[in-house]
Amino acid sequence: MHVDSEFTVGIHILACYGILADSGITSKELGLSIGCNAAIVRKVMAKLNRAGLLKSGMGRAQTVLGRPAENITLKDVLIATEEESAGDVFNMYPAVERCPLSRDLRKVLTPHFQSAFDAMLEELSHVTIADIMSEFPTDKSEYPIYVLKQQESNRRESVEANYGN
Repeated sequence: MHVDSEFTVGIHILACYGILADSGITSKELGLSIGCNAAIVRKVMAKLNRAGLLKSGMGRAQTVLGRPAENITLKDVLIATEEESAGDVFNMYPAVERCPLSRDLRKVLTPHFQSAFDAMLEELSHVTIADIMSEFPTDKSEYPIYVLKQQESNRRESVEANYGN
């Protein structure tokens, strides 16, 4: 089955902003947490923004969940980040018209693929970002990107204090 990693990257982004709210996490820092390039994070964030699952403002510390974590389902994330039909999830090879099996297999399999896709969406509609967040530590200090943000903030405050700003 083909579901791109943008789905899980989207879940990670939303859970991170839910757990580390008001921490000013950047796409670069999220990329380090996820293990991918910041450009991929920004691409997925743009999709989440368009779907209303994330709200991004100008500057640091402006990105927040678009609605409460309890109201964002994994189905919402899948639809925001991936294709929306069974045909897009269950890719098939190009048909060879001379072979009846190859030519008609898609027609035979499509209703089964659609049923499986519908069942997957139904299951994902019962799991929220809040459910995902509840499986992880609530202590922000356990998250390296939060600790780094705090250290950066402390350094900045120290420099400003030394220069009287």
